[in-house]
Amino acid sequence: MSACKFSRHVHGWFGLLGLWLVALTGCVSQNVNVDKALGSLRAGDDPQAVEWSEKLKQSFYSKDLGYAEAGRVRMLSGDFLGSSTNFAALIDKTIENTENGPVLKMGDVGANVMAGTVTDDRTRSYQLPAYEFISALQYQILNHIFLGAPDAATVEARRAVFAQDQIAEKYSKEVQAAQAKAAEGKNSAAYNKVNTQMKSMEPVLEMTRSSFENGLTWYLCGVTLEQDNDLANANLSYRKAWELMPGNPYIQRDFLRLLRTQDAEAYKSLLAQTGVDQNTLKRDTTEIILIVEEGFVSQRQSMKIPFPVPGVNTVTSVDFPVYRDAPYTPATISIRDGECELGMSALALSMQSLAYRDLNEKIPGIVVRNVTRVATRVAAQVVANQAGDALKYSVMAFNAISAAINKADTRAWYTLPMVSHLYRGGMAPGEHTLELRSNATGFVTRVPVKLTEGETRIVWVADFGGNARVATASLNGKGAPASYHVCGSLLAGYPAAVLPGGPRTLHTALQVEQQATQ
Repeated sequence: MSACKFSRHVHGWFGLLGLWLVALTGCVSQNVNVDKALGSLRAGDDPQAVEWSEKLKQSFYSKDLGYAEAGRVRMLSGDFLGSSTNFAALIDKTIENTENGPVLKMGDVGANVMAGTVTDDRTRSYQLPAYEFISALQYQILNHIFLGAPDAATVEARRAVFAQDQIAEKYSKEVQAAQAKAAEGKNSAAYNKVNTQMKSMEPVLEMTRSSFENGLTWYLCGVTLEQDNDLANANLSYRKAWELMPGNPYIQRDFLRLLRTQDAEAYKSLLAQTGVDQNTLKRDTTEIILIVEEGFVSQRQSMKIPFPVPGVNTVTSVDFPVYRDAPYTPATISIRDGECELGMSALALSMQSLAYRDLNEKIPGIVVRNVTRVATRVAAQVVANQAGDALKYSVMAFNAISAAINKADTRAWYTLPMVSHLYRGGMAPGEHTLELRSNATGFVTRVPVKLTEGETRIVWVADFGGNARVATASLNGKGAPASYHVCGSLLAGYPAAVLPGGPRTLHTALQVEQQATQ
């Protein structure tokens, strides 16, 4: 082949490869429609958010993320059966039942260099990180409770216990290994440079120990297992919840209350240590467990960070995902029943901190992959420079296109709440209107609750600064069927959207739907 023909051949090949890169990364969304979907949920336009999440399920790279978003959006819309179906697809894929028992199959957090080396991390298949998968388990427990399936909720709670134990053992080791790999040899300078830029996240990181330790999920496991009379495992779940959220009085109370029946010596020691009045460690005959979710979790942004290229006397800038939001200040929420002050909610979970932790734990792998990409381009250019002008300029053009289109992977589960609150307390049987008041703004939202003698009722409120969603259901099967409402926001004072037919009784609606299809 003549030099001229070789030149045209190489130039054409790199041109086609450049076009392929543009097409490949161009089909990866950079959070383009996320804000629109979140805004539609605030406005009460759920069909638009449902459509967005269903389209995401068809994405080549973000299919699993689509199932997570679809499960959450349908749950917020009161479609607990549809939500359960989407979460089940994720959970069953991740926890595989074998002859030797369940096996957890999750993606690693290390520097899987080969995946996405040519383009960027947006062309890597999205796998739910630990904090998102545990959130899916938590919501699946609630879905089963709202669908009137306590046995299924107990099964899900046991799977959540198994998964969290396995993740704690496996994931923490992977994080340490990834950090060690990024801090050594050719990656160390870039890793140190990126870590310096990430210091702004530290105030949020300090709120949790790791991304995979979710105190609220552990608490829900304890509540569900206690209802199933598995007191030993319920107490272990309460203990882990208390260790993660020691300042939450409701978690502390349930832990100590059950510990008294399981380990008298440990109970006496902790009672003296905490100073809790043992007379308060009594479970009310008729009670509510209130969970209030607040806002939408922070979104990742893309930021260019310069770092030295190993082996070459040059500096390059690469896009990295970062969080820019300051630590979120949760609302102070008081709970009233008419003229009676019931108490205050207490922080049970900072999803913001878990999300920040997850990114912080992934940074080592992101650094190694980016260093590898840059080093590969530089090495290719060095070889091309020695092979003549045709190849030299083709590789140069290819590298320029790659650098221009490569962006940070900012994908994450964005319909998750920013924080969650918890309240547990006794109420008299009968019909009530719970009043939740933000002490900071004075805004109020009212939640109808009907209690039967001896009932424990879950009240779930998702308030994201628009139309708050409320579902209630009996934990022990003694009360009225589950119900779903749309209420005003105590965060923003927005009025509620009016749903056709008003509040829905889920069981009745489900029965009618089933009869219609038979």
